[in-house]
Amino acid sequence: MRILKTLSGERLAAFIMLAFLSIPHLTRADDFFTLQTDIPSSGTRNEIVPGKTLTEDQPVGSVRERPSEDVFGKRSGFVHPFLSITEYYTDNVFYARENKESDFVTIISPGIWLTVPHVYEKLLHIDTSNLSPGGFSLSRYKPETFKRYQTYLFYNADIEQFAKFSSENTVSHRAEGFLQYNLRGGLSLELLDQFIASHDVRGTGISTELDKFKTNLANVIVTYDVSDRFKVRADYSNFFVNYVAGRNDFRDRDDNVISGYLFYQYKPRTAFFIEYDFLDIQYREDVSLNSEEHHYFTGVQWDITAKSKGSVKAGYGIKDFTGSGVESSDNFILEAQIDHKFTPKTSLILKASRRTNETNVSTTDFILTNMIEVEYLQKVTGKITADIKFSFTNDRYNGESTFDGVTKKERDNYYMGAFALQYKFREWLQMDLGYVFDKRDSNFSDFDYTVNIAFVRITGSL
Repeated sequence: MRILKTLSGERLAAFIMLAFLSIPHLTRADDFFTLQTDIPSSGTRNEIVPGKTLTEDQPVGSVRERPSEDVFGKRSGFVHPFLSITEYYTDNVFYARENKESDFVTIISPGIWLTVPHVYEKLLHIDTSNLSPGGFSLSRYKPETFKRYQTYLFYNADIEQFAKFSSENTVSHRAEGFLQYNLRGGLSLELLDQFIASHDVRGTGISTELDKFKTNLANVIVTYDVSDRFKVRADYSNFFVNYVAGRNDFRDRDDNVISGYLFYQYKPRTAFFIEYDFLDIQYREDVSLNSEEHHYFTGVQWDITAKSKGSVKAGYGIKDFTGSGVESSDNFILEAQIDHKFTPKTSLILKASRRTNETNVSTTDFILTNMIEVEYLQKVTGKITADIKFSFTNDRYNGESTFDGVTKKERDNYYMGAFALQYKFREWLQMDLGYVFDKRDSNFSDFDYTVNIAFVRITGSL
C-alpha cells in the first residue's frame, strides 16, 4: 500500500507497539469510550466520554467539525489506519442509584479510513441516535468539496473489557461509506450509508441490562444551483433499528424521511432557507406507535470567516399517530449549531435542539427532548489542548408509566460535564486524559444516578 512508503521504521514500530498497551478509549460517561475517535453521541444526548470511534456527520450548512488532522495528523496517501487504547475507572458500572459497583475498563479501538481522491480530513461527522426519527439527531450538512467527485470509507471496532464484570464485555462495530459527485451545471449528488452494531448507553430509559442493537442509515442528497442566488435541495433517508433481545421488540422500526429545502444566498457566505420534512415511522411489533411527522422550518446558515460558522433554524412540528387512538402532538421545534473561534487558539461550539424522539419505555408514546451542549477548546501550547464540555438534556415522556405503585408521566434531566487534556507527542501519536461527571435526575427516583469517570487514552494513526 502507498501508505507504507511514507513510514519510517520508528513510526511503524511505535504504532505496532500501541497494540500491546492496555489503554483503550471511551464514550458518554460509559459510552464516550466506545465507537468514537472524535466525541460521540448516543441515546438522546451527546457524550464526551473517552472512547467511541463512531463519529458523527455534519448537518445541512451547519457547523463543521474541527479538522480531523487534530486527531489523525497530516498525512499523504489514500489509506489511514488508526488505533486508540483507553483505560478508564468508573465508580458506577451499572448506573445504579444505590449499591454502586466500580471497575476498571479497557477499550481497544482499531480502525481504518480511506479516501479517493485522498484528503487530509475525516469527512463524515454524523450525529445519530436510535431515538431520533430518521436516525439523525442533528441535521446533516454537506461536506464542502470543490472536486468533481469524492469517495470515503470508514470502519471502526470497540473492544470493551471489564476487569471485574466480564459479563459486560462487548464488541461494537461501525462502518460507513460516502460518495459525492458534482456535475457541471450546478447539480450535485451525495450518497451515504452507515451501519452500527453496538449497545445503548447504560442508564437510559428504564432498562438495567445491556441493550444491544443493529442500525443502518442510508441517505441521499441532491442539490441544484438554480441561479447565483437560489439553490434547491432534496433528501431521502431510510433508517432501520433492530434490537437483539426480545424485551426490546417494541422498539424495532423502519423510518423513511423525505426533505426539501430552498436556499436564498443573501450574501456570499450567508444564506436563508425554508425546509419541509415528512417522516414515516413504522414499527414492526407495536404498530400502535406508528406515526407520521411534518416539520416546517425557516433558518439561516453562515460561514462568514474562519472565525464563525453555523446554522440556526426554528419551526413547527406535527406528530400524527396513524395506528392507534393516540392524540396527535404539535410542538415548537428548533436546532442550532454554532462554531465560533475567538482567537486561533480559543473556540466555542454550541449545539441546541428541541424535538420529538421515539420512546424507549413501552407504556409511553414518544419523548419531547430539549438539549443544549457547550464545548470550549483552548490550545494551551503547541502540544497541549484543553477541552471542557457541558450538556443538559430534558426528556418529557408522553403517556404515563407505573413504578412501585406510582403512576405518572416520566420526566428526566441529564447533566454531563467533562474536562480533558490532550498532549501530542508527534503528529501521529497523542495522549488524552480527563474526567467525566454524569448525572440523571428523574421524577421516578429509582432511576437517579451519578457516575464519575477518570480516563487516559493513547491514539496512534498513520
